[in-house]
Amino acid sequence: MKKILDWWKKLDPSMKALILIGIICLIGIILRWDYVTGGIKKGFNYFGGGDN
Repeated sequence: MKKILDWWKKLDPSMKALILIGIICLIGIILRWDYVTGGIKKGFNYFGGGDN
């Protein structure tokens, strides 16, 4: 844990922000997984000529 904290303290503020935004996006995707996969399936069906 100490190594992670030292690594985190050495990062630039912009890199810290990018990492935090990435974590928030991953949490959002996990929480809305059914919606995300439904959209992906709908997209493939559209381009594949299947029913929507």
